[in-house]
Amino acid sequence: MKSSKRLLVGAATLAMAMSGLLCSPAAQAAGQTPVQPAARKTVYVYATDVHLRAAPNTSAAILATVSHIYLYDYCQTNKNTTAVPDPNGGTNPWWSKVTLTTGSDFAWVSNVYLQDGRKISGVPDC
Repeated sequence: MKSSKRLLVGAATLAMAMSGLLCSPAAQAAGQTPVQPAARKTVYVYATDVHLRAAPNTSAAILATVSHIYLYDYCQTNKNTTAVPDPNGGTNPWWSKVTLTTGSDFAWVSNVYLQDGRKISGVPDC
């Protein structure tokens, strides 16, 4: 039986593979501009055993589990998400699209587990 977990592929590996497509001589000759990386904000996971998921809901596949770590946050959404119980009361529907600071594929984490996290200031909506 195959595992439902996927490994997070390093962003540097992905960037090297894609660089030939995005910055090829043919593309440059055609006047196309290489794609620039998206803006990001560093956020802190203050909790332990936090799941990074394939989509912004609790039923999505778990890609990795992290504790007390910094992540890069690219955008956040509250659309089609699972609201997660907030330790301060109520629930929080906001989820962030993140990568590891060392590089990885994108994953999603509930903002409940991020410092300053109901809706994080300075992170755009997806």
